[in-house]
Amino acid sequence: MVAESNPARRRADSSPRRPTRRTRLALAGLAVAALAGVAAAPLAANAGVDPSAGLQAVLAFAGGAGSLEGTGLAKSGPPQVVDETTGLRVRVAPTIATTLSFEAPVAISVEIENATGEAIAPGVVRLVRAGAAIDDDAELDDWLAADAEGSAGIGSSAVPLGEGDSRSLAAGGAAVVSFTVPGEAFADVDESAVIGLGAELMVGDTVVAAGTAAYANADVAAAGSVAVALAAPLTTPTTGGAVGLIDADRLTNWTGPTGLLTRQLDALSGRRVAIGIDPRIIASIRVLGSSAPASATAWLQRLANVPNEVFPLAYADADLAVQAQLALPSPLTPTSFSDVLDPANFAAQSDDAAGDDAAGGGASAPATDEPSEPEPTPGQLPTAQELLDWPYTRTDLAWPADDTVAAGDLAYFDAAGLTTALLAPGNVEPVDGPTSSSATIDGSTALVADAGLTEPLRAASDASTDTEWGEATGRLLAELALDAGTARTTVLATFDRGSASQSARVSALIDEIAGSGWSSLAGLADAIGAPPETRMLIDEPESDQRVATVARMVETEAQLTEFATVLDDEALLTGPTRRELLSLLDVAWLDDREAWDAAVADWLAAQRSVLGAVSVVPSSTINVVSTETGVPTTIENTLPYAVTVVVNVDPSNGRLIVEDRVEVTVEPQSRSTVRVPVAAGVGNGEVSLAVSLTSTTGVPIGSTVVIPANVQADWEGLGAAVIATIVVLVFGIGVWRNVRRRRRERAATAAAAAAAATAVGTSGAGAVATATTADADGNVTGPDGDAADTDEGGTAKETRAETETPSEATPDDNPAPRAGEPTDPARG
Repeated sequence: MVAESNPARRRADSSPRRPTRRTRLALAGLAVAALAGVAAAPLAANAGVDPSAGLQAVLAFAGGAGSLEGTGLAKSGPPQVVDETTGLRVRVAPTIATTLSFEAPVAISVEIENATGEAIAPGVVRLVRAGAAIDDDAELDDWLAADAEGSAGIGSSAVPLGEGDSRSLAAGGAAVVSFTVPGEAFADVDESAVIGLGAELMVGDTVVAAGTAAYANADVAAAGSVAVALAAPLTTPTTGGAVGLIDADRLTNWTGPTGLLTRQLDALSGRRVAIGIDPRIIASIRVLGSSAPASATAWLQRLANVPNEVFPLAYADADLAVQAQLALPSPLTPTSFSDVLDPANFAAQSDDAAGDDAAGGGASAPATDEPSEPEPTPGQLPTAQELLDWPYTRTDLAWPADDTVAAGDLAYFDAAGLTTALLAPGNVEPVDGPTSSSATIDGSTALVADAGLTEPLRAASDASTDTEWGEATGRLLAELALDAGTARTTVLATFDRGSASQSARVSALIDEIAGSGWSSLAGLADAIGAPPETRMLIDEPESDQRVATVARMVETEAQLTEFATVLDDEALLTGPTRRELLSLLDVAWLDDREAWDAAVADWLAAQRSVLGAVSVVPSSTINVVSTETGVPTTIENTLPYAVTVVVNVDPSNGRLIVEDRVEVTVEPQSRSTVRVPVAAGVGNGEVSLAVSLTSTTGVPIGSTVVIPANVQADWEGLGAAVIATIVVLVFGIGVWRNVRRRRRERAATAAAAAAAATAVGTSGAGAVATATTADADGNVTGPDGDAADTDEGGTAKETRAETETPSEATPDDNPAPRAGEPTDPARG
């Protein structure tokens, strides 16, 4: 509900409350009161005490009268009222109409609802009316606050109209007590513009609950008419978590004949009420293309044809005020829907199918002069802009949640192109006397909802019973009846956001306002175009805790946007993340902070999981035994998409030098091992390798993993030297052995030749060796002093013993004789 600026109008909270201990005592006391009274009656009579005093004393104590005075019974007095926080509610309304007419007996219903956890004993319902005419807002406020006056119940000025019995009520039960009151009972107030009615529930002498209401007098001619502009949201409820798009199953359900969206559109379509549309609904249907449920596409076409003023809310009805208070560059919007678009659902229509539709054989929409829902280009995937585009009446309206706008927020809205804000009455200083909705606040244009109209409007739209709806609608018409003679131009009333409105109640309520003699319906354009009044903003910033939580969510989304650079198509991650963030900013969450905290915690945990989906797998110690090698690194990718990362290795000291980075693509939900080239530096020993990942744009990915390495790069040189030495030794020994073998062979040959020569000399068949000498000039002479034969180099020719037989001669042993030399007889 909208916060009231007038304290007199603050009614008891309509939500069930837990009964206090005092209340439970009161209810229990009522249950035993009769027995206590009966038991005490004889004793009281003998003692000269009023027999009803025992019962009255029990009820008075249970009702909060406190302890009994002295040792006797408390004196009887006026009826006592149990505090309104008991959860007992009493409503009073005409049985048929929403106004009062006294030309015939008036049928009135009193509804009692037990929203406590205790049973209520049978009692009496007393119907009353205001004792005086209600002719202005102050008197109306006094009467509506009369049920909270305390010990006097509704008040001594109330005029009794009748009493009726009320049966016992179990916890959570309700009952209706009917009255028929003659018109003459209102004779002294039948010329009043507004008539006050009230009812009290009494158990014994204790008023356990009371309620007041006010209704316009249909017998008094209206002094004028108030133009009322209405604004209603067309949204979906939160579903317990981050829902960036509505799935096909929910769309089928909500757009069915009795579905939520169908009922909302039924209540608003064709009536003069501006509709704020959540663009998420439109996008959720369009992204399905040809696979969208038939009921959803029909609903969307119907929405396109409504004659109402339509304007967009933020996507998923996201909270605009908290975004302004975070000073975001601009309000958040969806970035992409490519992750959910199936090309098969956007294939171009075949010629045959087109011909069938043209001939009437297809399921084409009937011809109409009204605007139709725009379609994306066949055969192409629609862009985000095409999916969100809609023929809105205007797009310059901001509708922040009730009582959330702080100083500076209106300027933020203006900068975003939202030049007119719809504000709750609790966000703006009240003014004396009647005023229009059009206002100028801090230099910005605003439409301020009327408190006296908005509260009963919302109460009527949420009513679960006829009596509850009649009471709320009657109060709204009473407000209009009092304002009809004022100089106001156009006022604004807004329906609630995120509440479970009763569509049938909404449509009936709008019809009541339109058909009233004190009001007429106007459009938002009329309200905006009225002369504005200067008003003051009440600074109502959102809680520090909520702002801090949203800031954390926005920061997480920014981190994921950077992380998404590991993908070829970043929108596969950024698109759904932005949509889910917006859904968690839905203003409907403001009514259930505990559920919102849980949904946000789940979403943040999911995003942390995504940010850690690409990582380096820890490894055991790596041994580096060569001057150049590769560090094996395993990359894990748990995403359903392929990722491309750059592997970086940073050694802790100079024992290893990283030569290059490695870029690797890892397939979805798999691992890949790569080798990062490194070279040995100075010395051996342990090195810590800090392995990290970045995207191709340099964004750090995941956490750095430290892998230990043991460097022994000198082993390669030592091993090479050892091997070279072995090779040299092997070859050296081989050469040495060959040399020795040849020497042995030569020695053996020489020994054999010497032995043969010795054998020839012994037999006397050998030639006589002659000694030769050389003079001082080097000339060689024989034994007889003649010069010996020499070769061309001056070397004396050796005289061989001609002992060899012809068969033993070889070509080398018998060279051809030189010219002039005598032929060897043996060769002949």
